[in-house]
Amino acid sequence: MSDILKAKELAYRILILVEERSLYANALMREKLDNTSTKYHPLITDIVYGVLRRKNTLDWYISNFVKVDRLDIRLLTILRMGTYQLLYHSISKPPIVNEAVEMGKSLISRKAGSLINAVLRKITAVDIKPMEKSILYSHPAWLIDKWERELGEEETRRLCERNNNPMTLSFRVNVLKTSITDVEDTLLKSGIVVDRGKFSKNCLMLKEGPLNLILALENEGRIFIQAEPSMVVVEMLELRPGMRVLDGCSGIGGKTTYIAELMKNEGEIVAVDKSKSKLKVLKEIIKRREISIIKCIESPIESLRVEDIGSFDRVLLDVPCSGLGTLSRRPEIKWRLKPKDIIKLSEIQRSILSSGSRFLKPGGILVYSACTISKEETYDIIKSFIDKNREFHVVKEIQFFPHIDEVEGFYIAKLQRNYA
Repeated sequence: MSDILKAKELAYRILILVEERSLYANALMREKLDNTSTKYHPLITDIVYGVLRRKNTLDWYISNFVKVDRLDIRLLTILRMGTYQLLYHSISKPPIVNEAVEMGKSLISRKAGSLINAVLRKITAVDIKPMEKSILYSHPAWLIDKWERELGEEETRRLCERNNNPMTLSFRVNVLKTSITDVEDTLLKSGIVVDRGKFSKNCLMLKEGPLNLILALENEGRIFIQAEPSMVVVEMLELRPGMRVLDGCSGIGGKTTYIAELMKNEGEIVAVDKSKSKLKVLKEIIKRREISIIKCIESPIESLRVEDIGSFDRVLLDVPCSGLGTLSRRPEIKWRLKPKDIIKLSEIQRSILSSGSRFLKPGGILVYSACTISKEETYDIIKSFIDKNREFHVVKEIQFFPHIDEVEGFYIAKLQRNYA
């Protein structure tokens, strides 16, 4: 088997795991690419994300020649990969078809190879174009309808187009170990070009060059790969050394560790999450980065009491959400999410905000954040909370949009508790 076929087979296996086990490609890519030549990393990445972003468009083309709902997922995945390359890659068509046929024969059967050959050749031979917006934009119809009501038709078109393209990799500099200029110099000496972030003081964006050194710097603890708005979330807490900070939905600790860095590892951070596995990862990151001020508690924030853990100068509530701001990086979300899920999530978010706010001292700052652009999970949550809790007021609200700001869609609300 040629190297290019081996690379495509890895892309195929990642896509199968996403479909059959509801895993996320971004996590699988970091795990699986280690054993593959870096030469083929761009191809694998492009095929995996391209297929996931354009899934319903690809299925529409395929459905013109075979009944998609009757196809085995293995066969459909190879057809999607071939169709994606035929439609979106400006390379010679025959090799794409031939490689897909070879994959079908080796991974499924000779009969599968024959079907793949017939379908892909028909797609190359005819000039057909979808008319439905959901197929044209490669997003579910309900989501397009929702955004058109909230944003308008043109903004929705631009947003969908942005979601269907990769976002620039961003990472923050660990100010406990190095400086932004030192990291820039290190990368530049290796031929890696970066830009400063537009919104965060410690953010760098990969402009040109391979990922290897960036991953090595992350392993050394000098940087942390993270979306720029996530950095802004932490910076809006107005942190100082010696403070007492509650991170009420810490997850694996991307924001938690940044809090520690900005506090110069002085003070106390209580990281709360109900997921044991996520806290395990956080503890490993803390150890690797030599951070000493983070205490982990495995619990939903709603189950904790002020009598148990005390009150705090700062509270961060980065709530579980629909993830509609991250569709470039996690395209699987748009095919899995349903309108009723947003309603359920908003109920959870209200509960977390109500519970987490109890721990904030008078005069303290609470930051609520969500990686989404859905009003029900953002502005509506904060308005409802302020209406019911007059001892709080809104200091600032920010909504990042991918197609406007060129970063992941993110909502951030900065609240302050009034002095009695």
